[in-house]
Amino acid sequence: MPALTELLDKPIRVPTGEAVALLQDLVVRVPQSEQSPAAAAAVASAGTALAVASPAEVYPPVIGLVARLKSLRGARLVFIPWDKVSQMDTNGVALNSPAVNLRRFEQRESELVLKKELFDRQVMDVEGRRVVRINDLDLAYADGLYRLVAVDVGPGALLRRAVGPRLGERVASFVRRETGAKTPLIDWAQVAPVHGGPEGIDTDGALRLRVPRERLALMEPADLARVVEQLTPQQGAALLDELDEATAADTLEELEDEQQGQLLRVMDPERAADLLEEMEPDEATDALQNVSAEEAADLLKRMDRDDAEDVQELLGYPEDSAGGIMTTEYVAVPEWANATEVRAAMRAQAQRAASDTDDPLPDALPEIYVVVEDEPPRRAPTLKRNGARSRPSSGQPAPSTTEQRKLSLWTEGRLVGVVSLRDLLLAEPEAPIRAVMRPVECMAHPLDNERDVARLIADEDLVALPIVDDAGKMLGIVTVDDAIDVILPTAWKKRIPRRFH
Repeated sequence: MPALTELLDKPIRVPTGEAVALLQDLVVRVPQSEQSPAAAAAVASAGTALAVASPAEVYPPVIGLVARLKSLRGARLVFIPWDKVSQMDTNGVALNSPAVNLRRFEQRESELVLKKELFDRQVMDVEGRRVVRINDLDLAYADGLYRLVAVDVGPGALLRRAVGPRLGERVASFVRRETGAKTPLIDWAQVAPVHGGPEGIDTDGALRLRVPRERLALMEPADLARVVEQLTPQQGAALLDELDEATAADTLEELEDEQQGQLLRVMDPERAADLLEEMEPDEATDALQNVSAEEAADLLKRMDRDDAEDVQELLGYPEDSAGGIMTTEYVAVPEWANATEVRAAMRAQAQRAASDTDDPLPDALPEIYVVVEDEPPRRAPTLKRNGARSRPSSGQPAPSTTEQRKLSLWTEGRLVGVVSLRDLLLAEPEAPIRAVMRPVECMAHPLDNERDVARLIADEDLVALPIVDDAGKMLGIVTVDDAIDVILPTAWKKRIPRRFH
């Protein structure tokens, strides 16, 4: 399996044996259409074996050479199609025809010139969850074609480029023998490009044709966040642009607050607003606290009104308070309901979410809260453009008696009890929810210090702590993962399981 540096600058000979040019570069054809998720998963699991099994979709074939001709007028770069090549190895290239087209090489849209466009480029190693720099490229020969199958990111490749393939390989072999290290090759199927130059300019041109979405979709948001941390804000924003809104928002939530602010500042404002809408309200609030007041106001203006109101409410609390870390995503039901009605409402909500006609139940659903309505119930959530649940604004007209008995999972009112999912599941069908609930033993005020709240959650072994105002009205909850974020040092937060972070 030769490396590109072992092929470059070798003579190109016609059938008579005369050297007519030197090999300057190789040209491969890159796919311009996305693979299906199933195909992407097959690529990721099968690795380099796909060089023979399904090479056309995974490993770009060499379609020609860039040759450097010398003439009285100086050097000229010309293109030699692969069908003119009878042999290519580390000794040089043999052509099957004496004729060489002297027209200057012009790259086409679906082509990638390997040395020119890939050497020293930053790419993502999807499997290794890291950002690396391409030092060399490895090719494999099968069925009459060379294909690009791997990238070399090791120092030995840089040595080959600096002192030549022979001496460089001798030194690299000695180092590998002494240290036991392996040649650091990354399968081309596990490579995704990094876009966005230092000033937001895309410097990877033709590499964008490879469309890395299907590879990125295989990664968890926490792993994507680790990659984003290794990039400049511009590159990180470009990577998030390659993801769907839900995955991009989850990835943004995994980052430290300061990095969230940096990304929001360089992203397209409309895209940034869409991601904030997808985020949990408390996470979106944390992110907005790391941009200027003017930038935050602009993003809030671009967000859906109801989502913006939720975030605006949380922004009104001090950053180190319970209100500053609580989330408004919780389930609250009226005290007049029974167990069957609550279970049916939750099932209906999940079914509507599955058919994309409504938003799902909160990801964190530790408990169900029981409230006494002290105002008209909130209207049933409606599906917004991005699929998020719409919360009603205040000042709604009073509903009719029939509507008042319509159970809402987002009921507002004074907190009177808590129901665990286990107790709800085991309750008799007609059991009043008041008979199933337990009294609220712990609650906090939105202006309480966040560390005191986190300590209370830890001391009482709670999964969530309800936050109420002076009148006992339910405002939100602080979940155990919010408490972990407050208590644990930053370095430890990334070691905890995804479901707690």
